[in-house]
Amino acid sequence: MIKYCLECDWQRSTTDGDTEKEVSEEAIEHFVETGHTVESLRLPPPVVLEN
Repeated sequence: MIKYCLECDWQRSTTDGDTEKEVSEEAIEHFVETGHTVESLRLPPPVVLEN
C-alpha cells in the first residue's frame, strides 16, 4: 500500500517496512497537521510462480 499527498511530496509505503496500520496512522497525522488530501494506492499482489 502506498499513501501519498496530493499537495506536497509526502508519501509512505508498506514497501519501506512499515505495516498498513502504521502507514495509515502516519497518513492521518499528515492530514491533521497540514490539512492536505492523502490518497491511497494498493500495491499489486505478489506473483505466484508455478512449477
